[in-house]
Amino acid sequence: MKVQITHQSSLRVIACLAAALPVAQAAHAQSTWSVIKDKAGVCQISVPPNWTRFSVPGMANSPDHTTLQILSNSGHHFRQFGSETLSLLNIGTLFENSAKRVFYVTKPNGSVPPLITYHVEVPGHQGSCVAQIPLSPQYSEAEAKRIALSLGPAL
Repeated sequence: MKVQITHQSSLRVIACLAAALPVAQAAHAQSTWSVIKDKAGVCQISVPPNWTRFSVPGMANSPDHTTLQILSNSGHHFRQFGSETLSLLNIGTLFENSAKRVFYVTKPNGSVPPLITYHVEVPGHQGSCVAQIPLSPQYSEAEAKRIALSLGPAL
């Protein structure tokens, strides 16, 4: 049997592998991390094993004793933020503002100790999934990003 590989078929294979990568990354994070689902059970995020899950759905505590909150917004269909919306927010760094995710960190607020809050919003099954992750400045930005990027519709 002879198999002919065309340019178009190889592009399809690459597209399928690229589409599967975020699922594989989420599954990897979930193998050692805890999955937190929102109250409705339609959105989820993964947190490291040293975080404490609340009995209330959609909430977890960091080792710094700050509380992550995740929720679904079925009344709001996801879309990237416009320039007017961005100008109203207290954004320190805008990591992404695309058709698949809005992700930014606010400037430290005046609280003691000062907190940095990561905000992430992604499309959900029937609306959007939103997470707010407040952390002390000593917390690793790389791990905060890993948590934020695990947000998505519940599997």
